[in-house]
Amino acid sequence: MPSFAYTAFNKDGRRQKGAVGALDLADARRKLKSDGLVIANLTPVEANSHGKLLELLRGFHARFSLTRFFTDLSVLMNAGLGIDQALRAMHEAASHATDKRMISNILEQLSSGATAADALSHLHDMPEDIVALIASGERSARLSHIVMVVAASLERRQIHRKQLIDAAVYPLFLLIMLVVAIGVVTFVLVPTLEPIFESSGRDLPFIVAVLSGLRQTLSDPLAFLTILTIICVVFLIGVLKPAARKRTSDGILLRVPLLGRTIRSSALGRYLQSLALLLENSVPLPEALNLSARCCPAASFRERLLSAHEVIVSGKRLPEALMSTDLFPQSVISLVAIGDGVNKLPAVLENASWILRDEAQRLADRLLALLTPMITILLGAIVGGLIVSVMTALLSINELGVQ
Repeated sequence: MPSFAYTAFNKDGRRQKGAVGALDLADARRKLKSDGLVIANLTPVEANSHGKLLELLRGFHARFSLTRFFTDLSVLMNAGLGIDQALRAMHEAASHATDKRMISNILEQLSSGATAADALSHLHDMPEDIVALIASGERSARLSHIVMVVAASLERRQIHRKQLIDAAVYPLFLLIMLVVAIGVVTFVLVPTLEPIFESSGRDLPFIVAVLSGLRQTLSDPLAFLTILTIICVVFLIGVLKPAARKRTSDGILLRVPLLGRTIRSSALGRYLQSLALLLENSVPLPEALNLSARCCPAASFRERLLSAHEVIVSGKRLPEALMSTDLFPQSVISLVAIGDGVNKLPAVLENASWILRDEAQRLADRLLALLTPMITILLGAIVGGLIVSVMTALLSINELGVQ
């Protein structure tokens, strides 16, 4: 929620300063006047890096689960409760301070006259397409049904994310073991081998020389501070400029073989799924295109997806708009053209989304299946190459001693 700094006078005529959270300036004035304050100055507080860091740390401490929130809200609303009654029941049953604070903020905004979409839009990591769905549910008096649809959609996304994480655990474990093994060899084995070659006047084997240089670099305080500074700068860039960082990282990852295809199919499948949900719930096509584009996980695709809105406004059909982005395979465009022709766009878009997401899942499974033997082979090559090079050098030193 936006924050507004104020200077005001209380009932005793004393000057006081502070900040108040509100939807906008008018809402902030209303809150301050209800407290009996006479406002002298009221200005919005600009977000700064300190606030973003605090928000990030707060998220590590206790993350608010959107999926759990909408699942509980759906159960209560479909049991016959209104949204305010359901939220009060959830507030009483909440066991975490973070959940209570979030629900309390929503109830406060609803009581001040805000719509459900506006109140829920301030939840942490709330996607814009979900906000649009809730707004459409309010307009069509189908809010309980829309909340159920949102809960099901978020649950599917969470299950898909969990599957990927579970599949990546073992390759990640191997990668950590690879780093540990290289560290042990670099800082324990190499220092014991260096004196042998120095005393015999022989050059260090290539792998031993590389690891020795790595150890000396990491042991140098200046080099260590430089590496630490680079890590901190990258972290701060990720915190303070997420959009620019994500666009750059996406551009790099999309060029990686197999991984790029996986990211592409997953992002476009998510886009089509959001578009199908919005159209199914009576959101106008131009607005649905804009909202779905902003929620596309691949930031580098958003500009081209947003251009589809202009094509629709110019009077062309959705298949032509999707073709103009140069992102979708011809099979998907043909499927959308069929759905557009028989006036079944939401169902066809959902089917096309499923096709792309299934392809992304298969590619991700293939990538993770290849990652495990690749890391194992790399670890074996490093250790084996080190052993072979050292043993060869030691045998040559022994031959010189015999001669």
